[in-house]
Amino acid sequence: ALKNYDVINVLKSYIEEKKNQQAREGALLAFECLSERLGRLFEPYIIHILPLLLLAFGDGIADVRAAAQAASHVIMGKLSTQGMRLVLPALLKGLDEIAWRTKQGSVQLLGAMAYCA
Repeated sequence: ALKNYDVINVLKSYIEEKKNQQAREGALLAFECLSERLGRLFEPYIIHILPLLLLAFGDGIADVRAAAQAASHVIMGKLSTQGMRLVLPALLKGLDEIAWRTKQGSVQLLGAMAYCA
């Protein structure tokens, strides 16, 4: 159903809307809910949303950052060992970002991976 209705791409487009705080926050909350409900079935989509999730850590709005943090904790908590291998390069790439909050989010998610493994 996620593929048939193009849910992931629609949510990704909402995160990319710079002028609409509610759209960005809502998309992050949707990712959190999808990850929580689908569990490991959501893993193939995580690699596609992780760069946007890391950018949301650097958002200027505190509510969007809080939603990114909540979503990332749920997503990281549901990752399998194979999922961690897929996510690791994107997290390491996040350390090269200019925004310090994005770097901080990458470090936090790398720390969360220690508890998953």
